[in-house]
This record gives sequence, structure tokens and C-alpha cells, in this order.
Amino acid sequence: MSEEQLSAGGGRTSWRRFTIAAASSLVLAFGTITTTTAASIPLSFAVAGNPFSVTARRLDAEGAVQFASFRQDAAGARHAVAAVGIRKARLYGLCQSALAHTPLGTVTLLIRSGWQEPVTASQMALDLASLKGDMSFGEVEMGRDAATLQGGGVTGTRGTYGQQAGTLEIKHMRMEAWSLTAGMFTLNGATMNVRAGEHPCP
Repeated sequence: MSEEQLSAGGGRTSWRRFTIAAASSLVLAFGTITTTTAASIPLSFAVAGNPFSVTARRLDAEGAVQFASFRQDAAGARHAVAAVGIRKARLYGLCQSALAHTPLGTVTLLIRSGWQEPVTASQMALDLASLKGDMSFGEVEMGRDAATLQGGGVTGTRGTYGQQAGTLEIKHMRMEAWSLTAGMFTLNGATMNVRAGEHPCP
């Protein structure tokens, strides 16, 4: 049996065909990020069973809000999230990695931005599982009712803790997110690779 093929119940499955099929599914999933508008907030689609990763050398944002919430996946499980809304953002040195766990193994989709120009996004909404980095906030309001948040494009349930900032900078950013939508998401000089196995962003 060659490395290109796997025998299963008398049939033969081409790894090349499998990789193309997996890549197509992952690209379609990523397509929802680039085409979803802010009008869809609050988000209504079921999230995948595991979060994806995004890293960047730096994020500069104007108008950022955050509050606690829950998201539900296709299996019905609920996940606690930090719901974040950002009016405008620029990300430098962006890398996104998403894993697809299949019966034939794990496939990683890697998307990287070019180094000459930043990734730009507007009316962006994220459901975060975790966030790390060196953060600087300007014009901060903490403890504000989540239903009254302004400037980030999303609001939470009345009585829920919320916070907002006029400006936000995160250096050496690393986040795990269940979902991301944006009115516009632009990557110049981007590259996309699909590889067998787990290959997260560095």
C-alpha cells in the first residue's frame, strides 16, 4: 500500500482527494468571515466544535467593547465566551490557524497576511475563548451595563457587566476564538496553506 492511498473496507481513498476536500470545507468556513456583515449581530450560526487561533504582532483598534456571554455549537453544547465588538481594527503580521479533525486525521488551514500592509477590519465581532498579549486601553469605562455599550457595534444583556474603550492596542497578540464576523475584512498579500497534522500559528 502506497503512502498516497489508504485501504478501507476494500476501497481505496486518495489522500490527495481528501486534502482537496478538506481544504474546500475549510475555505468555505473562512469565507463566512469575509462576507458576513455586522447586520447579522447577534450571531445566529452554530459554531464549530473547537476554536481557531489568531496571532498578530500588533492590533490597533478604535472603539472596543466587551462583555460575557455564551455560544452554542452544532452539537448543542454551550461555551462561555468574551463577546468583543471592534469598530475599526488594523492587525500587523496576522496568522490564523484552524484545525479540522476527521476520521482520516487532522488537517490544518493556515492563513497569513503580507508583511507590507496591515490587515484591516471594520464592524468586527468576536467570541473569544482566551486572549493574551500586552494591552493598552484609552478612554476606558469598566463596569458599564452591557446593554448600554457604545462604539463597538455589539451590546449585551441588561444588568450584565461590560467594559469599553475608545482605543485599544495589543502587542504580541494571541487569541483563541469561537467565531469572528466583520462588515469588511481585508488581507493584502495573503497566503493560504493546508497541511496534514496540527500546525498552529507560532
